[in-house]
Amino acid sequence: MMPERIVIVGGGQAGGRVAQILAGSPANLDIALIGLEPHPPYNRPPLSKGVLLGKSELKDCVIWPQGDATAGRVRFYPGRRAESLDIHARHVITDDGARLDYDKLVLATGSRVRRLSVPGAECDGVFTLRTFDDAVAIARRFHRSKRLLVVGGGFVGLEIAAAARSRGLETVVVEATNRLLSRIVPQEIGAALARYHEAAGVSFRVGSMVEKLVANRSGKLKSAVLSNGETVPCDLAVIGVGVTANTELAKEAGLEVQVGIRTDSALRASADGVYACGDAVSFWHPLFERYVRVEAWQNAEDHARVVASQLLGQDMVCDTVPFFWSDQYEWSMQIAGIPYFGSQLVTNTVEEAKILYHLDARGRLVAATGLGHDRLIGRKIAEARRLIKRRARPNPQMLKTGQIQLEDG
Repeated sequence: MMPERIVIVGGGQAGGRVAQILAGSPANLDIALIGLEPHPPYNRPPLSKGVLLGKSELKDCVIWPQGDATAGRVRFYPGRRAESLDIHARHVITDDGARLDYDKLVLATGSRVRRLSVPGAECDGVFTLRTFDDAVAIARRFHRSKRLLVVGGGFVGLEIAAAARSRGLETVVVEATNRLLSRIVPQEIGAALARYHEAAGVSFRVGSMVEKLVANRSGKLKSAVLSNGETVPCDLAVIGVGVTANTELAKEAGLEVQVGIRTDSALRASADGVYACGDAVSFWHPLFERYVRVEAWQNAEDHARVVASQLLGQDMVCDTVPFFWSDQYEWSMQIAGIPYFGSQLVTNTVEEAKILYHLDARGRLVAATGLGHDRLIGRKIAEARRLIKRRARPNPQMLKTGQIQLEDG
């Protein structure tokens, strides 16, 4: 009996985990994995933490530990790009001309960092952080740099700032909006996190943009000119202004794309035999009853399990509660659900920890945001995830006092 041919486009967290789960199954499969990077699939969260600080190596991040026998069941095409996709003839063409025929296809194309389009953005000393190689390059520059400019006050930018301060670099964060994490968390959480960073020596320039990066005669970065007229000295800059979903391959092939690659709750795309997972996907979430696109490690894990189950003939949908965390200094931020679906905020303060509960217009709990020591907020956020999953409508006053009483909707 001929094996079923599975082609996975994308060797990141989502694609790598799909391949790993399939390889560990007894199913008769021919698994091909196309990865843009030269490295085997690895986890990204350590990049802005252990790798940036020189504490973690590639072997600490890879999905398949050295010697894992299941990896041998996957034909890996490292350093290759899928140039075209024919959803009718069912094949993928790579940038070196190879043709991979499939019975089932998984698109795990992920996302790419947005570049800064200003004069001087290409000079020596300007980096982005998305890959393992990026993290290693920045870590090396930490050792010989004195002043760091971080462009973007999102999670990645703030984690980079925290790592830089632990290395003793003078650090300035420039954020175009009027506060940190403005598109992600409520104002009081962003303000509290800013205070933690300022106590550690980070300086902020909010409501400002970088208009120009200036190099010296040797072409090395020496300063940045901001929209407020200030010139900030720096010999290293890391750009963290967000990411863009890689949907071009899917769109050119004729698949439905809206914000991301559009799928149903089982992560089936708009062509027979095609699935999609990870950062690039806008999927129907049965819990929130709308399409969502989530950029998070946990989402990649959840998607990988659903897609692998579908490919193995086990019906499954993605109805898990999104979860995200970020560790900065001794503080942890954790988010369950999708905060911007909420229209009412209820705050619970426990010692030095804050838990913000996000309720929608119907009183349903749709998200919770926590900031503080992990031991204090971990239990609360885990509890909130269970309530969100149950479509609970907690009494707001009980949430405020930390005594949760449910009215199931």
